[in-house]
Amino acid sequence: MRKIDIAFVTCCLLLVSTSIYAQSTKGTSLTDWYRHQVHLLSNQISEQLIGMLTTMQISVDAQRGQMLKVMESQLVGYVLNASNDVNRDIKKYKNDYLQRLDETTESLQEEDLIDFVQDLKKRQMEIDRRTFEILSELLSNHGFDGTTDEVSPENNNNNTEEDN
Repeated sequence: MRKIDIAFVTCCLLLVSTSIYAQSTKGTSLTDWYRHQVHLLSNQISEQLIGMLTTMQISVDAQRGQMLKVMESQLVGYVLNASNDVNRDIKKYKNDYLQRLDETTESLQEEDLIDFVQDLKKRQMEIDRRTFEILSELLSNHGFDGTTDEVSPENNNNNTEEDN
């Protein structure tokens, strides 16, 4: 039994001494190992994160480029539609204006023509009236009374004397 006790004590002593040595070196090694593992994981995560962010940046840049192209084409389409609408409205206004101008010109010309015709009729009536007055006076001075073709004798004598 003694041998067992000595073997037991020796094992315990050996176990305690190695345990104390492992504890002293284990603390520094474990801390270093832990730091090293944390550093490795941190580097891996950083690299993965940088790779993902780079991929996301490229994707965002591509999407932004596509969106800019789409917006540009929509804006160009809108500007073209707006300018076409404005040009069409300007042409419509111009045509309406020219049509109103033609109508106004025609109405003014017609009014001027109507005024001219009325003025011409008035003048013609005045000329006819004065001609009639002059002819009436001349005929009445020569003895024509307007009802017969014969000349009155008293006016006929005046005419013969004047002729002589």
